[in-house]
Amino acid sequence: MEIREYFDEIKEVIDQYSATRFVLDAIVEFDIRPGEQGYLKGAIYFADNSVLHFKEFIDTIEEIVDKLMYVYHYQYLESQLIFRYDNARHKPELAFIEHKHLPQQIIEFSAPSLSDVLEEIFTSKGWI
Repeated sequence: MEIREYFDEIKEVIDQYSATRFVLDAIVEFDIRPGEQGYLKGAIYFADNSVLHFKEFIDTIEEIVDKLMYVYHYQYLESQLIFRYDNARHKPELAFIEHKHLPQQIIEFSAPSLSDVLEEIFTSKGWI
């Protein structure tokens, strides 16, 4: 898959969810880098005063989408964490790289897609 194709898929997912009455605004920036790499960041604002901030740095060499860095941070506008997926290193180190932050714990969790995260949000709110 080429980086442009991946970005088109992301845009399609955001457009699909933005067409609902639960999304107030969606902002995303795409940056194509050399060597079929890309960086994207954005935010989706929801009607219940929550927001999803997301970033991905990806490599699409050899038809595989490799998320070198990602974060999907979902919170209420007053900064109260709902959940966060990322692959950032921690100090002290965790026993795993890919993980999910919940308000009271951090658990091992494989990298989701933006579509997976949006589906989780919509399902948890009863919007689906």
